[in-house]
Amino acid sequence: MKKILSIILLAALLVLPGACNKYIDIVPDNIAELHMAFASRTMAERYLHTCYSWIPKGHNLSTNAAMLAGDEFWMNSTTNFSQGGWPNWYIAMSGQNSNSPLLNYWDGNNGGFSIWQGIRDCNIFIENIQGVEEMEQQEKDRWQAEVSFLKAYYHYYLLRMYGPVPIVDVNTDTFEDPENIHYERQSTDKVFTYIINTIDEAIPALMENVMQPAEENGRVTQVVAKAMKAEILVTAASPLFNGNSDYPGYIDAAGEPLFNASYDPEKWSIAAEACREAIALAEGSGISLYKWVPPTNMAQVPQQSTIYQMSIRGAVTARQDLNHEAIWVNNSSMAGASEQGHAFMVRSPDPEKIANTSTGGYMAPTLNIVEKFYSKNGVPIEEDYTYDYANRYELREVPLGDSPYQYDLTPGYTTINLHFDREDRFYGSVSFDGGRYFMSNHGSDKDAWSTNYRPGGNCAATNSPTRYSGTGYTPKKLVSYRSVIGNDNNYTAYEYPYTMMRLANLYLLYAEALNEVNGPSEEVFRYLDAIRERSGLRGVRESWLDYSVQPNKPNSQDGLREIIRRERTIELAFEAQRFWDLRRWKTAQVELNTPIYGWDILQGDPQTYYRRRVLFSRSFTLREYFWPISNNEIRRNDGLLQSPLW
Repeated sequence: MKKILSIILLAALLVLPGACNKYIDIVPDNIAELHMAFASRTMAERYLHTCYSWIPKGHNLSTNAAMLAGDEFWMNSTTNFSQGGWPNWYIAMSGQNSNSPLLNYWDGNNGGFSIWQGIRDCNIFIENIQGVEEMEQQEKDRWQAEVSFLKAYYHYYLLRMYGPVPIVDVNTDTFEDPENIHYERQSTDKVFTYIINTIDEAIPALMENVMQPAEENGRVTQVVAKAMKAEILVTAASPLFNGNSDYPGYIDAAGEPLFNASYDPEKWSIAAEACREAIALAEGSGISLYKWVPPTNMAQVPQQSTIYQMSIRGAVTARQDLNHEAIWVNNSSMAGASEQGHAFMVRSPDPEKIANTSTGGYMAPTLNIVEKFYSKNGVPIEEDYTYDYANRYELREVPLGDSPYQYDLTPGYTTINLHFDREDRFYGSVSFDGGRYFMSNHGSDKDAWSTNYRPGGNCAATNSPTRYSGTGYTPKKLVSYRSVIGNDNNYTAYEYPYTMMRLANLYLLYAEALNEVNGPSEEVFRYLDAIRERSGLRGVRESWLDYSVQPNKPNSQDGLREIIRRERTIELAFEAQRFWDLRRWKTAQVELNTPIYGWDILQGDPQTYYRRRVLFSRSFTLREYFWPISNNEIRRNDGLLQSPLW
């Protein structure tokens, strides 16, 4: 009976990440029962799942820093969304602090959990898996390789968030006095080297790609490991970590700098080669850019523009059995009714279900990000000489009857110039006042819902006291078109997992690295243009030559760098990438020091509704590139430096 109780207790501990809220707690709890976790294949597999369970949940909207701590989304009210419930949004409003850090992934509180505990569990698994009986050696080696990769990935996650971090490759002896455990930060170069070496050692034992998708989706494979290795090396080569001279006095106990202030161009060459290898392996495994295929039961063939728009939506929301673009997904983080209905989908887009309160769209894209999307000509709206940029906020009526706008805008409706003549990624990613909303229950894209966001309209903010868009926009891209708004308050979500890496992301990383190595080249344009073609745009050079006031921009390294960064912002919008990109590029001090804008959403007529309103005036300082460690942890561990400038 005692043995049975011990096993039950251990199993409970293994499925409760975050159950122990400590600092770098690398001393295993319940050491007397630890051997039971590896007494059989079944128990070892449970521990394997525990190691995976520490992957941060991307669809946990209040704890994913990259969702709300940047400039892509904004909430409607601090009254409706408190700091305790939404610490990431309060970080965007300069609420981060060292006394009680928000989203604390070091200690594990204020919305975060201790990733160090996840690293500890990985070390325990690696130390014990080879002793499990009734397992084939190949399987033990593969599981160990998966967990080794996870351990490296967790170090990477902490590195991006806190800068130089300790390397915890093995756990301290069980009976070591905790007072003697004082980990010190290692230089960013050392941490990156450790991460990459750990991944490289793991790759040979991993399966190339999932062989049983229903059971293995989300598991670490060679394709996953190489793709993430490419992302990590691009991060290491980027300005935040490559030649960063902003922290000259930030040194370790031996006086060595924790940031290398000397720029090393070779880092970009290494990153480019890693991207090339990852793409070759991914494509060789059948991974390709997602392209939407209309269902055969549609009443009429959809417009080509609808196919382009549905392709960008499906690249994120289609499940892996239909989406061959996804490389690594987190199946334990699904976008269900709470995320799609409450957070992403506009309030009551179906006029026949106006009383349904299951939708809300409170995760609102900012006007700042809306203006990042291109014109229909595939260049920035501020560069397109055919686009009336100066008058983009002026009112304009959508023509009645058949017109080029009838599938994207509501005929006869008054909206603004900004919503006309935009690229299909804009119409596929963003819902707005006067737009259209195509879902699977529509027999034709011509039957798509019309969206009226103004008071009195079907999508009006005033239809709900809390669930509404505070900017006048909602992220259509994150709503599966297979989800269904039902009668009463029923909402059936077509759930999909959080995607941590997809092929388009990898293409863009490769293009970025190649441009940093040698500037513009045919290969750079090949990968950029493949992504643009999927969305109905012409190639970069042709588009800039024919429509931009800077026709030669793609022909210089600096100009193409700006284009690549804009492409990443557009293609990966709302996918929790821009937050990290702005940091590694060291452009956050520019991009995040501008006001957050939205429309005057409580005004009824278009003249007053479309007054651009400042929702918040932000301040992003140099220290905010890396988050602070709690002062309590600094006092406890006298060998641990506080994050730079905190």
